[in-house]
Amino acid sequence: MRRNSDDDENPFGGGFGGIEDLLAGMTGGDEAPVDVHKYDDEIRVVADLPDTTSEDVEIQCNGRTVAIYAVVEPRPFMTRVDLPAYVDDQSAQRNLNNGILEITFDRDTDPANIGFH
Repeated sequence: MRRNSDDDENPFGGGFGGIEDLLAGMTGGDEAPVDVHKYDDEIRVVADLPDTTSEDVEIQCNGRTVAIYAVVEPRPFMTRVDLPAYVDDQSAQRNLNNGILEITFDRDTDPANIGFH
């Protein structure tokens, strides 16, 4: 395809202005900044959730992904994070202090590794 020098990098020319904000509102909220730290025997997830209390926060984990929901006005936070290793989802320990949520999981073995010898 031949390009003109006046073509911009955005092929839609900004015709969808604000769609990102609209979609963020439809998905239920903003995403909170999250860091994931991998250690020998545990995985630690740290999320910035200002103006939240422990009662405002719900955590779900399936062993490979953790979802954090925080009901805060004016818009709730929702974050889904892929973990770098399998974790024991029943081992979750959480601590919320000054708007910083720390969740610690014990590492687990890959369930697909059934150990053929």
